[in-house]
Amino acid sequence: MLTGAEEGESVKKQSLLAMAVISCMIPAVVSAYADWGPWQAVGDGQVQVSFSQVKSDMCTWQIKNTGSNTLKTFEFNYTYVPVDSPYSQKTDKDILPYPLKPGTSVGGWTTYSARTHRCPTTLGVLKLERNSQ
Repeated sequence: MLTGAEEGESVKKQSLLAMAVISCMIPAVVSAYADWGPWQAVGDGQVQVSFSQVKSDMCTWQIKNTGSNTLKTFEFNYTYVPVDSPYSQKTDKDILPYPLKPGTSVGGWTTYSARTHRCPTTLGVLKLERNSQ
């Protein structure tokens, strides 16, 4: 039989576990239901980007390495019309969160997003470095 303190600790652990499971599932659910646009080549032609308007006021994108070497560094910018300022454009910068191995992708709303009613059309490459073979 558990004491009151042990029971309270058990409930806390169960709650934390449930929150962790749910937070891991949310990106997968959004990615599964997002309508992704076609992959477009950017930079050296071995990096591709795809955009998705996941909500009426939020756009996200994913980046894929189609090259044969790991994408070590990828810095880029993107231009969009912010939801809160519909008569102006804004350009932001972002980076690849970690090296991207050949054939893999990263992205979705937990990684890249912009509050806009219309997705950017492309990414501007600022810096691109690959591991040499």
